[in-house]
Amino acid sequence: MPRRALIVLLLLRAAAAPPLPGVDAAGGSAPPVAGAGAAGVLPAAPVSASDYMNLAAQAVAQSQARPALRALGHAETRLISRSVPLFQTHTIDTTTPVQLIEQARQAIRAGDFAAAAQLIARATPLVTQAETPAPPPVGVPASH
Repeated sequence: MPRRALIVLLLLRAAAAPPLPGVDAAGGSAPPVAGAGAAGVLPAAPVSASDYMNLAAQAVAQSQARPALRALGHAETRLISRSVPLFQTHTIDTTTPVQLIEQARQAIRAGDFAAAAQLIARATPLVTQAETPAPPPVGVPASH
């Protein structure tokens, strides 16, 4: 199939696809999350996974699928971007916060914003806890 015809076919399929719940079907976009930065959805400056979880909670409360999914993706990335031992970089992170974030994403995709809100509420304190560095062992000075 010629390249131009393939591009046209893909564009037609994308246009015919049903919109995600919470997304404006006419414009294909959702209103920005309240308190978001100039980009309209997420702040421009790097933020913590907890901050992204709060943005996701706001978006879910407003039934905005795309901003919520994007914020959850950023939160998950912050959680799984970690230092690991050599040769263990392909180990999948299956900690509880990561699992709850994935379940919240599935609920949003299904249009179940109430379930997504509950999952985000359960995950947020665990995300905050995961981000907090552990204190050094007793008798070991903290490194600078």
